[in-house]
Amino acid sequence: MALLNRLFAKIIPMRAVNKNNLLFFLLLSCACAHKASMSALSGLPGSNGASAAQNNAYVQPVSTASVSGETPITEQDIRDLEEGDGSGLVVFASSAPPLAPEPVNLGGNGRLTLTRHDTGEKLTVAYRGKDGTYNKEALAKINRIMRCSADNTEIEMSVKLIELLDAVEDKFGKKGLTLLSGYRTLELNRSISGAAEHSLHMLGWAADIKIPGYSSTKVKKYAQKLGAGGVGYYPYKGFTHLDVGKSRYWVVRRAPRKRRAVRGRAAAAAKKKSSRPVKTLSQIKR
Repeated sequence: MALLNRLFAKIIPMRAVNKNNLLFFLLLSCACAHKASMSALSGLPGSNGASAAQNNAYVQPVSTASVSGETPITEQDIRDLEEGDGSGLVVFASSAPPLAPEPVNLGGNGRLTLTRHDTGEKLTVAYRGKDGTYNKEALAKINRIMRCSADNTEIEMSVKLIELLDAVEDKFGKKGLTLLSGYRTLELNRSISGAAEHSLHMLGWAADIKIPGYSSTKVKKYAQKLGAGGVGYYPYKGFTHLDVGKSRYWVVRRAPRKRRAVRGRAAAAAKKKSSRPVKTLSQIKR
């Protein structure tokens, strides 16, 4: 307002002020104040028409989980905590094969170190040259280490996801990431009770990671700043979900549900599903 007063004084000297000029100034001030208030509101979660569930997930206060206080984790736990915000609905709704997002250099040095949590395999590879070109052999090695844990099936992982993992690794000491879950086959996903039907893991667009020596709180904060896709924060188990779908953020604080009570029903359901023909990705409808 003070700036407008000074501007108004320069444009219209006080000796020239009349009723019409004063009315114009008041209207201009009100319009600017209204625009400022609307801009502030537009930054709030839910202002773009997001669902109530998404808004609640976004505004949950994030507490700091210490590395020493994190509980052991398995890939089964991760599947139980599967992202539930419908992140893959738009991708899977089309009958056409989904197009992988274009690679984007997010500031990584072109080298990536991954260690599989389940097997202990470790890979350090230079996947991008100084000239910006990608090494196909190196990418194939990354595809291999990020294979499905159930049957070792590989898929061509999103290069944008690899760039994202590289940027996160470099931010936290360049000492490598622990890979908890990478590619997941459609068959495996269908057999898991509670797993998201449209998981981006099935496209090779998502990974669940830990970084030794760093809390998941720090990892998720940096990943959010990059804005390359989805960030899921799981403080109970101390890991972070990263994907290259739409940009979004969610928190899952509760412990994984006890599977003993549902194990029998889940097994029966999986057996029943296995008798049905398996759909391809292009056949999945919303």
